[in-house]
Amino acid sequence: MKTVIIVSKCLRVIKLNHYENTYVFHFRGVCAGESLRKVILSGRKDFEIKKNEDYLMYVQMQKFDQGTLLGRILKCKPLDDCWDRS
Repeated sequence: MKTVIIVSKCLRVIKLNHYENTYVFHFRGVCAGESLRKVILSGRKDFEIKKNEDYLMYVQMQKFDQGTLLGRILKCKPLDDCWDRS
């Protein structure tokens, strides 16, 4: 499976169980030749992803389904915490 870097805003958090959530992210564009409208990712609860906040994520792609990228979050960081240290 391929991994990609995604910068996007979280639109919705769906609680699955005590360890994992599903997150819906805003996305408009093309990835690997597929036109995408949204990104649905699963990830650990301890990532503490919140609705209406922007994130930089390292994602393992699983599949494309009718304009939706499905995958798993490997690493995640709030975009506000990303800054140039040079």
